[in-house]
Amino acid sequence: MRILAQRVHEASVSVDGRVVAAIGTGLLALVGFGREDGPDFHHSPAFAGMARKLLDLRIFPGQGDAAHKFHCSLQDFGGRMLLVPQFTLYADCRKGRRPSFSNAGDPAWASVMFERFVRLVDGACHTGVSSGIFGAEMEVRLCNWGPVTIWLDSARLFS
Repeated sequence: MRILAQRVHEASVSVDGRVVAAIGTGLLALVGFGREDGPDFHHSPAFAGMARKLLDLRIFPGQGDAAHKFHCSLQDFGGRMLLVPQFTLYADCRKGRRPSFSNAGDPAWASVMFERFVRLVDGACHTGVSSGIFGAEMEVRLCNWGPVTIWLDSARLFS
């Protein structure tokens, strides 16, 4: 599982010209599942671990002396979460000019995995979670704050 998390002032997802999800200040997280994760990945400690890691990242400023430091998590800060499915996080660009996506998870189980991840994060996040639509042609807009962009890979964090 891979996540690209971006601290944002605002972010939204549109499908067919209609906004389906939007947040103000918070985290936009692009979420992808790899072939090696498999359809039972939600039973692994890494699945819940990625949710905890995402929610607990201290990448928001604090107050007073900590106002210019990464001091608070999303929930400490009071921000919102926008989760967007993104199989292209598994692009392999080693050969030729066209990326291969053979390492991406099968959409038949990856869509279920994404929905489970959304429910898991939503259940643990008291500030609110929105999401994009798996398999849809989405337009993602964001105003990256910082910019702050963090890469999380379950194979590196939980192996």
